[in-house]
Amino acid sequence: MSRSDWYIRANLKLRHLQLLVALDEMRSVSRVAAALSLTQPAVSKMLSSLESGMGLRIFERTPAGLAPTEHGVCLIRHAHDILARLNMVQSDLRDISEVPVIRVSLGVMPAAALKLGPQLIELLESQTQDVAVSVQEGTMESLLPALRAGSIDFLVGVLPNRPLGAEFSYEVFYEDPFVISVRCGHPLARKDSVDWSDLQGLPMILPPQGALTRELIISILANHQINIPRRIIESVSMMTIVGVLQNRDIFGLLPLEMAQYFAALGVLSILPLPVPDAHRNVGIMWRTDVQSSTTHNRVLQIFRGAYPKTASS
Repeated sequence: MSRSDWYIRANLKLRHLQLLVALDEMRSVSRVAAALSLTQPAVSKMLSSLESGMGLRIFERTPAGLAPTEHGVCLIRHAHDILARLNMVQSDLRDISEVPVIRVSLGVMPAAALKLGPQLIELLESQTQDVAVSVQEGTMESLLPALRAGSIDFLVGVLPNRPLGAEFSYEVFYEDPFVISVRCGHPLARKDSVDWSDLQGLPMILPPQGALTRELIISILANHQINIPRRIIESVSMMTIVGVLQNRDIFGLLPLEMAQYFAALGVLSILPLPVPDAHRNVGIMWRTDVQSSTTHNRVLQIFRGAYPKTASS
């Protein structure tokens, strides 16, 4: 029996599989540590122990981050399969429980935390007698590995424009357009008319590199000859964005539903500048291989009842 055979039989644990999937998705020890609520030394030690125990190099350290070796690619592929199967076992056992309780785990992006996430929870509670909902909030980057590993059932929020492969299915519920927001009392909010040129040179808040909406916002500004200022604040945290806008003479392009929510509270103002053909697709995503689950299909039908299907894959 080879060293790797012995290790798989005697020492390979579920947390190792979850670690492999997360490292493959994020390619960064620090990001995986944050996503799994571990310290960076703990993640490094777990990976080192796994590689040492199997006698295999699983990831190479490169300037661009971690990259799986040929052995790593093989292990990661099977880790995905095993985690998906375990999740289906859990779902099937719940379905035949003596006390049937629908258990749904939602991964909610900040973009959906104000409207879509709460509405889906309300739908489940109103249309089922026994339901237990757990919610994990995070970015697409942190939630996608959890969806792939089966620790969440649905990812709720902004859907990416790029295809994510056949392992994921999604459904768009609605389009949320962008608007330009400033604090109540901002000089631009007091003007009778506002032009795009009024934004030139003003500090702004912008999603960070890698965020789904960053390039879209930059493109919108470029179309109106607005240069990205040197004074910018980068964040995807909803509360940070609103807090910064509320307390400074700074502007940001926000989704309409978020801007309207805080405008109704008297916190933000929406500038009367049209932003044509600029929106984000909001909906849900799930793993394709769970579509045979009775519970999954029941929950999906409840969601679809409130949001007629506009696009899917």
